[in-house]
This record gives sequence, structure tokens and C-alpha cells, in this order.
Amino acid sequence: MDKEFYERPKTWSKKVYKRLDKGYPQFEIDEALIDIVDFEEFIQIEEGRIPFFVGSQFGIQPKIDDIPQFFNGEKQIAVLGKSLLSGHVAGLTIFQIGKDEKKFNFNEIAYYENK
Repeated sequence: MDKEFYERPKTWSKKVYKRLDKGYPQFEIDEALIDIVDFEEFIQIEEGRIPFFVGSQFGIQPKIDDIPQFFNGEKQIAVLGKSLLSGHVAGLTIFQIGKDEKKFNFNEIAYYENK
């Protein structure tokens, strides 16, 4: 998958993704677009970086509802849709988490198909 896929559209092109150092299935992404961070940094709400997850037929990894203190206010997250069996990447979805949410509600605000 190429870098442009993760930078579309221009409204998201300045966003950088952040991920934890463990809890993910194998995936490829341009290292210039994603920061590996510790737990405290991952749960922080930031203007320029959004948490990155991988969604598959086995659920979202890391398990979003099991991350302590993750639901700490309004934020966006990115979920890469990938088949763990075939390796096919379907697309990238941006979800909105509301300030009072206590679990992930799949409030999709943008989807970018892998073409």
C-alpha cells in the first residue's frame, strides 16, 4: 500500500498516526506517518496525531474497549481494515469518539478505500 492512501484526502494529510508498541497484527505502513508511543502518550488527545488500530475479521486490535482510560474525551481514531487471512487491505476508516462515550460505538466520519 502506498503512502498516498494514508494521506487522502487533504483534510487528513497533515495527521500523523500513533500506535502502541504491541497488540497489533502484522501490517505495513510508511514509518514517516506513524509514531510508536507508550501507553500514556497513546491515550492523550492531540490535535496533530490520532490513535491507529487494525480492524480484521477477528475484531479491532488492540482491543479498544479494553484500553484503560482510552475514553477520556472527544477524539478521532483511524482503523485500517485488513484481512488477516489474505493480507488484503480494504481501506482506512476514521471514527469519531464522543466526549462522554465509555465504549467504541463505530461512529464513522470518513472512509478511504484502498484502490
